[in-house]
Amino acid sequence: MPLQIEHFIHGSLTRLKRFRTALPDGVEVQPTPGGLILRQTLAAGLDIDSANTRIEAIAVAHGVEYDGSGRPLEEADLQGGLDLQTRTFTSRTGVKAGQGFAVLLPDGRFGHAIHLGSDKQGHLLVDVSTLVTNRPARPDDLQAAPRRYRQPILVWHTGFAALPLAAQAQVASLPVEIALRDGIGWPDPDAVAQLARRFGVEDTDAPQGWYALLGAMARSGERLPGIEGFCLVTARVGRTGALKLTWDHTPVQSADGVNRPMPWQASKMDDVISALAGGPDVIEMTDAVT
Repeated sequence: MPLQIEHFIHGSLTRLKRFRTALPDGVEVQPTPGGLILRQTLAAGLDIDSANTRIEAIAVAHGVEYDGSGRPLEEADLQGGLDLQTRTFTSRTGVKAGQGFAVLLPDGRFGHAIHLGSDKQGHLLVDVSTLVTNRPARPDDLQAAPRRYRQPILVWHTGFAALPLAAQAQVASLPVEIALRDGIGWPDPDAVAQLARRFGVEDTDAPQGWYALLGAMARSGERLPGIEGFCLVTARVGRTGALKLTWDHTPVQSADGVNRPMPWQASKMDDVISALAGGPDVIEMTDAVT
């Protein structure tokens, strides 16, 4: 019996429209708030990893976010599924808005972040800590530790494991309002190819090649051509943790890296874990070059 898998894509309406035109034949598309649900029946000889890599490469090339699902529908049905569209982060993990949580790193240590709020589109607003310990930290230690990034960031509510801290306590005050930025413009393929040749990077259509190019540009202090300033996105979180994103489409000229807000595009928790474990920091690189 052919295997059917499901992908989730998020982004602006303009970028999602361009993304849809680049999809291979046989991929069904269903709109969902803030993005698209893709359903794909795997052809003979195509495995899940290859299908995921192909969809992710198309997403990267068109500036939309792929949450890395590619989950088999039959498997999800057998396990009862995990409906992240309707089940909140708090109900799934026990971590309330304003409280901290731990995530397991590949080396067995624990990274930490503070859950500030969430919305029904799958966004979580989190404040990532520099605190890495051999066991989940106390809330007081998390509250006192420096932050990994200069402000909270958005991540997708995928099925990552989040561990509540012992004696859960509020470590962040609510309500809160955070300014984010949405870059205006996108580099054309010829400009990207020219950059790749200059930095000696191959296969920028694949995620690894694209991230290698971002890293090389970030280290040299360069920004992607074609980004013509940005507009502001306000992330407002109420006292109960309800998150609302609001766009002000007035163009703002890019300022220096200290004064620019972080990008609004939600990251994968895998990218946060990689950075906390000492690996490449895709979030920081993307911030630097855009």
